[in-house]
Amino acid sequence: MPLECLATIRRRSLSQEYGLSASCKTERVNVARDIWTQPNADMCAITGANEFMVVSRYDRTPKGVMLHPASLGEKPDRQYVDPAAAFDQTSLDIRRCQAERLESLSRTIDIFESERPVTARTVYALGEDEVTIEYPLKTVNFSRRDGYYQVDTGPVLFLGQPTGPHRIERLHLAYIAHCGGDWAEFIVSQPTPLDNSLVSVHHFSTSHRVQAQHSLWLVHP
Repeated sequence: MPLECLATIRRRSLSQEYGLSASCKTERVNVARDIWTQPNADMCAITGANEFMVVSRYDRTPKGVMLHPASLGEKPDRQYVDPAAAFDQTSLDIRRCQAERLESLSRTIDIFESERPVTARTVYALGEDEVTIEYPLKTVNFSRRDGYYQVDTGPVLFLGQPTGPHRIERLHLAYIAHCGGDWAEFIVSQPTPLDNSLVSVHHFSTSHRVQAQHSLWLVHP
Protein backbone atom coordinates (compact mmCIF):
# COMPACT_ATOMS: atom_id res chain seq x y z
CA MET A 1 0.00 0.00 0.00
CA PRO A 2 1.77 3.22 -1.08
CA LEU A 3 1.95 6.09 1.38
CA GLU A 4 -0.19 9.22 1.17
CA CYS A 5 1.57 10.83 4.11
CA LEU A 6 4.41 10.16 6.55
CA ALA A 7 4.05 11.65 10.03
CA THR A 8 6.92 11.81 12.50
CA ILE A 9 5.96 12.59 16.10
CA ARG A 10 8.72 13.72 18.46
CA ARG A 11 8.47 14.18 22.20
CA ARG A 12 11.74 14.98 23.97
CA SER A 13 14.21 12.35 22.73
CA LEU A 14 11.56 9.90 21.49
CA SER A 15 10.55 9.79 17.83
CA GLN A 16 7.95 7.62 16.07
CA GLU A 17 7.03 7.43 12.38
CA TYR A 18 3.54 6.66 11.08
CA GLY A 19 2.44 6.09 7.50
CA LEU A 20 -0.99 6.73 6.01
CA SER A 21 -1.81 4.24 3.26
CA ALA A 22 -3.66 4.80 0.02
CA SER A 23 -7.38 4.06 0.25
CA CYS A 24 -9.19 0.97 -0.94
CA LYS A 25 -12.60 -0.60 -0.24
CA THR A 26 -13.64 -3.15 2.35
CA GLU A 27 -13.37 -6.63 0.86
CA ARG A 28 -13.22 -10.35 1.44
CA VAL A 29 -9.82 -11.77 0.60
CA ASN A 30 -9.00 -14.93 -1.36
CA VAL A 31 -12.58 -15.78 -2.32
CA ALA A 32 -14.01 -16.86 -5.70
CA ARG A 33 -16.79 -14.24 -5.83
CA ASP A 34 -18.71 -11.65 -3.79
CA ILE A 35 -15.47 -9.87 -2.91
CA TRP A 36 -17.01 -6.56 -1.85
CA THR A 37 -18.47 -6.51 1.64
CA GLN A 38 -21.99 -5.16 2.04
CA PRO A 39 -22.33 -2.59 3.40
CA ASN A 40 -19.11 -1.27 1.91
CA ALA A 41 -16.72 1.35 3.25
CA ASP A 42 -13.74 3.41 2.19
CA MET A 43 -10.78 1.89 4.02
CA CYS A 44 -7.22 2.94 4.70
CA ALA A 45 -4.56 2.04 7.23
CA ILE A 46 -2.26 3.95 9.54
CA THR A 47 0.81 2.04 10.62
CA GLY A 48 3.84 2.51 12.83
CA ALA A 49 6.69 0.21 13.75
CA ASN A 50 4.56 -1.75 16.23
CA GLU A 51 1.09 -0.25 15.81
CA PHE A 52 -1.63 -0.60 13.19
CA MET A 53 -5.05 0.99 12.82
CA VAL A 54 -7.70 0.38 10.17
CA VAL A 55 -9.91 3.39 9.38
CA SER A 56 -13.26 2.48 7.77
CA ARG A 57 -15.64 5.18 6.55
CA TYR A 58 -19.16 3.89 5.89
CA ASP A 59 -22.05 5.99 4.58
CA ARG A 60 -23.09 6.77 8.14
CA THR A 61 -21.88 6.29 11.68
CA PRO A 62 -22.41 4.18 13.65
CA LYS A 63 -23.11 1.66 10.89
CA GLY A 64 -23.55 -1.38 13.11
CA VAL A 65 -21.27 -3.69 11.11
CA MET A 66 -20.22 -6.65 13.23
CA LEU A 67 -16.81 -8.19 13.61
CA HIS A 68 -16.28 -11.81 12.60
CA PRO A 69 -17.45 -13.76 14.49
CA ALA A 70 -20.29 -11.49 15.55
CA SER A 71 -19.76 -12.49 19.17
CA LEU A 72 -16.77 -10.11 19.13
CA GLY A 73 -19.17 -7.19 18.87
CA GLU A 74 -19.51 -4.18 16.59
CA LYS A 75 -16.63 -3.24 14.34
CA PRO A 76 -15.23 0.20 15.28
CA ASP A 77 -14.67 2.71 12.50
CA ARG A 78 -11.16 3.26 13.90
CA GLN A 79 -9.98 -0.27 14.69
CA TYR A 80 -6.66 -0.67 16.51
CA VAL A 81 -5.06 -4.07 15.96
CA ASP A 82 -1.85 -5.71 17.13
CA PRO A 83 0.09 -6.15 13.87
CA ALA A 84 2.04 -9.12 15.25
CA ALA A 85 -1.23 -10.93 15.95
CA ALA A 86 -3.09 -9.81 12.82
CA PHE A 87 -0.50 -10.36 10.08
CA ASP A 88 2.18 -12.85 9.13
CA GLN A 89 4.33 -9.86 8.22
CA THR A 90 3.92 -6.09 8.20
CA SER A 91 6.33 -3.20 7.97
CA LEU A 92 6.52 0.53 7.35
CA ASP A 93 8.98 0.81 4.46
CA ILE A 94 10.31 4.31 3.81
CA ARG A 95 12.46 4.88 0.74
CA ARG A 96 14.22 8.22 0.49
CA CYS A 97 15.30 9.82 -2.78
CA GLN A 98 17.21 12.86 -3.96
CA ALA A 99 15.26 16.13 -3.93
CA GLU A 100 15.86 19.86 -4.43
CA ARG A 101 14.42 22.35 -1.97
CA LEU A 102 12.44 25.05 -3.76
CA GLU A 103 13.66 28.28 -2.21
CA SER A 104 12.08 31.04 -4.28
CA LEU A 105 8.54 31.74 -5.42
CA SER A 106 9.69 32.10 -9.03
CA ARG A 107 11.45 28.72 -9.01
CA THR A 108 8.46 27.11 -7.28
CA ILE A 109 6.04 28.36 -9.92
CA ASP A 110 8.44 27.25 -12.66
CA ILE A 111 8.30 23.72 -11.25
CA PHE A 112 4.51 23.81 -10.86
CA GLU A 113 4.20 24.81 -14.51
CA SER A 114 6.56 22.00 -15.54
CA GLU A 115 4.19 19.45 -13.90
CA ARG A 116 7.07 17.71 -12.14
CA PRO A 117 6.35 15.91 -8.82
CA VAL A 118 6.69 18.03 -5.69
CA THR A 119 6.58 16.86 -2.07
CA ALA A 120 5.86 19.13 0.91
CA ARG A 121 7.09 18.99 4.48
CA THR A 122 5.15 20.72 7.26
CA VAL A 123 6.31 21.00 10.88
CA TYR A 124 4.05 22.10 13.72
CA ALA A 125 3.81 21.67 17.51
CA LEU A 126 0.86 20.59 19.63
CA GLY A 127 1.49 20.53 23.37
CA GLU A 128 4.64 18.52 24.05
CA ASP A 129 4.65 16.98 20.58
CA GLU A 130 6.42 18.21 17.47
CA VAL A 131 4.85 16.80 14.32
CA THR A 132 6.46 16.61 10.88
CA ILE A 133 4.33 15.48 7.95
CA GLU A 134 5.61 14.76 4.45
CA TYR A 135 3.13 14.44 1.60
CA PRO A 136 2.86 14.78 -2.19
CA LEU A 137 1.32 17.95 -3.58
CA LYS A 138 -1.67 16.71 -5.55
CA THR A 139 -3.52 20.02 -5.73
CA VAL A 140 -2.12 23.55 -5.62
CA ASN A 141 -3.38 26.95 -6.77
CA PHE A 142 -0.77 29.43 -8.03
CA SER A 143 -0.44 32.65 -9.98
CA ARG A 144 2.74 34.17 -11.32
CA ARG A 145 0.87 37.43 -11.98
CA ASP A 146 -0.43 37.74 -8.41
CA GLY A 147 2.67 36.19 -6.83
CA TYR A 148 1.33 33.38 -4.67
CA TYR A 149 0.73 29.68 -4.35
CA GLN A 150 -1.79 27.94 -2.11
CA VAL A 151 -1.57 24.27 -1.22
CA ASP A 152 -4.86 22.38 -0.84
CA THR A 153 -4.12 18.69 -0.74
CA GLY A 154 -4.50 15.41 1.09
CA PRO A 155 -5.26 13.16 2.68
CA VAL A 156 -2.65 13.73 5.37
CA LEU A 157 -2.41 12.86 9.05
CA PHE A 158 -3.41 15.33 11.78
CA LEU A 159 -2.52 14.82 15.44
CA GLY A 160 -5.80 15.39 17.24
CA GLN A 161 -7.89 14.07 20.11
CA PRO A 162 -7.30 10.41 21.07
CA THR A 163 -9.98 7.84 20.36
CA GLY A 164 -8.21 5.15 22.42
CA PRO A 165 -5.20 4.53 24.67
CA HIS A 166 -2.57 4.15 21.94
CA ARG A 167 -0.60 7.02 20.40
CA ILE A 168 -1.63 5.98 16.89
CA GLU A 169 -5.25 6.63 17.89
CA ARG A 170 -4.50 10.38 18.02
CA LEU A 171 -3.96 10.42 14.25
CA HIS A 172 -6.87 11.50 12.06
CA LEU A 173 -7.48 11.85 8.33
CA ALA A 174 -7.31 15.46 7.16
CA TYR A 175 -6.61 17.77 4.26
CA ILE A 176 -4.12 20.62 4.58
CA ALA A 177 -4.08 24.15 3.17
CA HIS A 178 -1.32 26.76 3.42
CA CYS A 179 0.40 29.48 1.42
CA GLY A 180 3.93 28.57 2.46
CA GLY A 181 3.98 31.02 5.37
CA ASP A 182 3.97 30.39 9.12
CA TRP A 183 0.59 28.69 9.48
CA ALA A 184 -1.47 25.78 8.20
CA GLU A 185 -5.16 24.95 8.29
CA PHE A 186 -6.32 21.34 8.51
CA ILE A 187 -9.85 20.14 7.82
CA VAL A 188 -10.30 16.91 9.74
CA SER A 189 -12.62 13.96 9.17
CA GLN A 190 -14.99 13.16 12.01
CA PRO A 191 -18.55 11.93 12.55
CA THR A 192 -20.70 14.90 11.51
CA PRO A 193 -24.43 15.12 12.25
CA LEU A 194 -26.75 15.82 9.34
CA ASP A 195 -29.07 18.80 9.72
CA ASN A 196 -32.25 18.00 11.63
CA SER A 197 -31.29 14.34 11.86
CA LEU A 198 -29.98 11.84 14.38
CA VAL A 199 -27.77 10.38 11.63
CA SER A 200 -24.06 11.22 11.46
CA VAL A 201 -21.75 10.76 8.47
CA HIS A 202 -18.00 10.71 8.07
CA HIS A 203 -17.09 14.13 6.72
CA PHE A 204 -14.14 16.53 6.67
CA SER A 205 -15.86 19.16 8.78
CA THR A 206 -13.65 20.43 11.62
CA SER A 207 -11.01 23.08 10.90
CA HIS A 208 -7.82 23.51 12.94
CA ARG A 209 -5.30 26.30 12.41
CA VAL A 210 -1.75 25.82 13.71
CA GLN A 211 1.53 27.70 13.59
CA ALA A 212 3.74 25.81 11.14
CA GLN A 213 6.81 25.88 8.94
CA HIS A 214 6.75 24.55 5.38
CA SER A 215 9.19 23.51 2.69
CA LEU A 216 8.60 22.25 -0.84
CA TRP A 217 10.84 19.72 -2.55
CA LEU A 218 11.27 18.82 -6.20
CA VAL A 219 11.61 15.05 -6.36
CA HIS A 220 14.36 13.82 -8.68
CA PRO A 221 13.83 10.54 -10.55
